Amino acid sequence: MPKVITVTNQKGGVGKTALAVHIAAYAAATGKKTLLVDLDVQRNATFILTGKATNEGYCVTDLWDRQKPIAFADTRFGSLKLLPGQEAVGFIQEQGLIAGINAMKRLMREDFDVLVFDTPPAAGVQQFSPLYLGGVMVAPVEPDLLAMQGVSSLLRIWKGVNDRIKDLVPAMVINKRVLNSTNQQAVVDVLLASGLGKYVLSTQLTLRQQVPNALKRGLTVWQAERTDPAAAAWAGICQEILNLQKDKEAENGEN
Repeated sequence: MPKVITVTNQKGGVGKTALAVHIAAYAAATGKKTLLVDLDVQRNATFILTGKATNEGYCVTDLWDRQKPIAFADTRFGSLKLLPGQEAVGFIQEQGLIAGINAMKRLMREDFDVLVFDTPPAAGVQQFSPLYLGGVMVAPVEPDLLAMQGVSSLLRIWKGVNDRIKDLVPAMVINKRVLNSTNQQAVVDVLLASGLGKYVLSTQLTLRQQVPNALKRGLTVWQAERTDPAAAAWAGICQEILNLQKDKEAENGEN
């Protein structure tokens, strides 16, 4: 069974797609057969990975049609594969959550080691359905008060899903950190001291223009900035997220 990593947040602009792409690219570079599934109507991941916003012939909505075979696109990131996004979200919403979960389950039978889902910031079938596959729910968080409201909402969703499947590990990634910002430091301190603090990963990602610049070139930030410690932190957080899934598998094996 493939490892499942769903990158999600109910607030836009927190670096969700950048993180999803980097996790998938890191997994593929370490030899894992990896697929990124673009469930966001904006299709930014599709554009980053292929240089095109759309893909002719097949896309993510094909998962809802069991008569259609599933096909995947090549990407600019080595062996990483992509299931391209589609803007026809109305169709997906009308089918309901159960149909969405069943559509996602089709991917569990494909020959991949890792599935990474990039989801939209709006609550709905695209955001919820991959969570029911279990695995790791990754929430990038920009340390400001508005972002924290979105995280609280997302963790309520996690608890609701986890009550049903018991196999969803939450992980929060502090992103776009401005190191000399006392306001951001105060938010981070409150977060770490709260009941949510146990879900925050140890590595924090700083606000860096190098990240979008690298993605525009079809590179990860650690490929584009090989000597930058902040770029190395991105590789570190990807490894930490992949290890969270491994830890869960080890725990399940002991039980």
